[in-house]
Amino acid sequence: MISFAVYLFVGVAVLMVVLTLAWIGPRLFSAPGVRAGLDRETTNLEIYRDELAQLSADYQCGRISTASLEEARAELNRRLLDDTNDSDTNTNRMRTPARAVGVAVMLLVPLLAGGLYLNVGSVGALKAFADGAQTEQNFYQQLQEHLRQNPRVARAWVILGRHEMSVNRFQEAAKAFESGIEASPKVANDPTVLCELAEAIGMAQGAVLKGRPRELIEKALTLAPDNALALELAGGAAYEAQDYASAAMYWRMLRTQLSEGSLTYQQLSTAIARAEGEAEALMAQSEDVAVQAQPEENLALPVVVAQ
Repeated sequence: MISFAVYLFVGVAVLMVVLTLAWIGPRLFSAPGVRAGLDRETTNLEIYRDELAQLSADYQCGRISTASLEEARAELNRRLLDDTNDSDTNTNRMRTPARAVGVAVMLLVPLLAGGLYLNVGSVGALKAFADGAQTEQNFYQQLQEHLRQNPRVARAWVILGRHEMSVNRFQEAAKAFESGIEASPKVANDPTVLCELAEAIGMAQGAVLKGRPRELIEKALTLAPDNALALELAGGAAYEAQDYASAAMYWRMLRTQLSEGSLTYQQLSTAIARAEGEAEALMAQSEDVAVQAQPEENLALPVVVAQ
């Protein structure tokens, strides 16, 4: 079944083609030569009127006879008729190619647009786009049905938990990871799954890693001290607890696993510098407090008792 999104895509494409044709169509069918022919005809009429007025003035002044006036008028009429016929012929000649070009373009634009998409675009992408949401929903339903029938399949619970995390259903994700850990000792000792559970619980409780999330992270680090996700979350949990030195330490360990030119490396370096700065500021503040808390030295001179 074709989704609304596909109908929308096709509708927008058709609308764009129609608007393009509506813009270029009138310009193709109204050739510049037609306007030029009309302008020429108007000029001929003005010249005819001027010459006819001049003949009338000459006749009234007695410079030409009645016979000469009639003969001149006949000659002007003949010339005007010839010019008009030539103008119509030229205009028709210009209109025929303009119409042909206009019709050709009106037909070729949609054909070329469709052909270009078929060759450069992806017809399958439309179907994939239409079926994508339905396929994901079907997978989700099938996975839940599979787990209802086989609740001891731990990895299926993990997959479900990751799906729930991807759609920001953190409580459901935590329940799925918990079920996977309960179903298999192997999964219960998987540091990545432990970190994913910690992250789900942390997000569910307001993006805070204190409490059980931090315990899970520490367990993951015990199982795999170089686990990237465990190091990342451990640094975050330490920073959250204002243990900036530990946060910088965990993130430095994680940075050794990254490429120096990567964006993640640069972002992590910025976080490390911030944590180190916070650690130095906290240490300086502690030293100031310690100095202020020290008792003042007794600088009084000793009393000498006379013998």
